[in-house]
Amino acid sequence: MDLISQSTKKPRKNKGATNFDSVPEATLLVNHIEHRQRKGLGTTIFTIGLSGTGKSSQCQRIAELIIERREDAEMFIVDSLLDLLGSLRKTKLGDIIVVEEVSVLFPSRRAMSKDNVYIGKVMDTMRKKQIVLLTNAPIWKSIDNHMKAMGHILIQTQRIYKKQGVVFSKFHLIQTNPLSGKPYFHTFINKRGRDVNRLYTKMPNMTRWNEYEAQKDLFMDKIYKEMQLVSQQKQDKIDKDLGIVKKNSSMDNLEPQYKEVWYLKNVENMKQKDIAIKVGLGQPRISQIIKDIKEIQGTGKEIG
Repeated sequence: MDLISQSTKKPRKNKGATNFDSVPEATLLVNHIEHRQRKGLGTTIFTIGLSGTGKSSQCQRIAELIIERREDAEMFIVDSLLDLLGSLRKTKLGDIIVVEEVSVLFPSRRAMSKDNVYIGKVMDTMRKKQIVLLTNAPIWKSIDNHMKAMGHILIQTQRIYKKQGVVFSKFHLIQTNPLSGKPYFHTFINKRGRDVNRLYTKMPNMTRWNEYEAQKDLFMDKIYKEMQLVSQQKQDKIDKDLGIVKKNSSMDNLEPQYKEVWYLKNVENMKQKDIAIKVGLGQPRISQIIKDIKEIQGTGKEIG
């Protein structure tokens, strides 16, 4: 049975530049995915590689190559468990889900966390719906072991040829020992009986890629706000434990000179005349600044 059909030829060199026109674009890989679907199976693909080697773009491009053969297939790009579950509910038979930074969602160091426990049920649902799951992460060992045990293909991105718009990778079949859970990696064999481990993909559709980049920016904004909130909550708890009462949050909006005067008066316990010398202002001005801060705080009493 012809599972695969990809040339083993290396790309030709053309005047000092690599020419990829003669190399089939992930034909071997896509044929294998289609073969699994004909058998009623989904496919889980892990893409690993250092930052800037084209993991995300390759995942999207492979999804596009599948869609070119299955016009009714759709692609969903997710970066959280909630998005993954939401997309899975909307998918139909044979759709594609791309999971960004899977080692952040399902890390090996939190193997028994609630999210990681859910992944078994999620993967079983994907199998029944014959979903093609494309995931990416920098390091193989950082991904949850249970999830890796259910993988079928491993791709390791090597580099991006920017001028040609091509991502070069190596790829292998994954075979997991059900007794030990240890994965074994095998090279693909083409119809001529030759080992093939090189994979080339072009850049994905730029409209979709730009949408993804915008989505990443929103995701980063969300992470920043979440971390900012967590940090503030921790600081509030520390302040409470130390008995520090914040009189007015509007203090954060004071101009630098006012903050300096407030710090010297309340933290350094300096007298107004010493503060005046320190900041280079007259004592009457220092007195007025302290009164202004008192009004901003709305405490009705002298600061410090």
